Amino acid sequence: MADLVTHTCVAVLAKVLPGRPHVATFVLGTCMPDLLARVPSMGLTWLRWSVPAIPEWLIYVWAPFHMPIGMLLSAFLLAFLFPEAGRRVVFLNLLGGAALHLAVDLLQRHFGVGYLLFFPFSWWDFELGWMGSEDTVRIVPVLVPFTVGAVLWRRRRDRHHALGAGGSPPQRPPKAPIVGA
Repeated sequence: MADLVTHTCVAVLAKVLPGRPHVATFVLGTCMPDLLARVPSMGLTWLRWSVPAIPEWLIYVWAPFHMPIGMLLSAFLLAFLFPEAGRRVVFLNLLGGAALHLAVDLLQRHFGVGYLLFFPFSWWDFELGWMGSEDTVRIVPVLVPFTVGAVLWRRRRDRHHALGAGGSPPQRPPKAPIVGA
């Protein structure tokens, strides 16, 4: 769970601090690999304790959604759930979020296989190994308040700029009179 919170915070910071639009779809893209690969796998593993008839392959079949080709395919297919006019922007934000997810994950080290970046074309695995895969538990208590602070700062800054330099709300032109009333 801490890993998903970490990915969410990093995505929010990546969009909010520079003031970029489409925060929600970017955050969804960042969480997408874990939601499509890790959550079903973990759920089926837990269920298998009670229902041993669940085949083992069903637990691992979700793994490609956590690899670049699965992320690309997921972003492409999820974009079709949005109105046609915005699909390109949604796709790019989902894909950008997934790329950020992968970049953060590559910082980790795991016991066993790393990330299969070129699957299904290669079984070569890679990870930078700068932090343990469970280190996010220690990062979350600092990252969450920092992210909330950044969001509040950005809102205040945007509100200040919307009010203009004079500190008063922008003036609307007067309404035109209704003819024939």
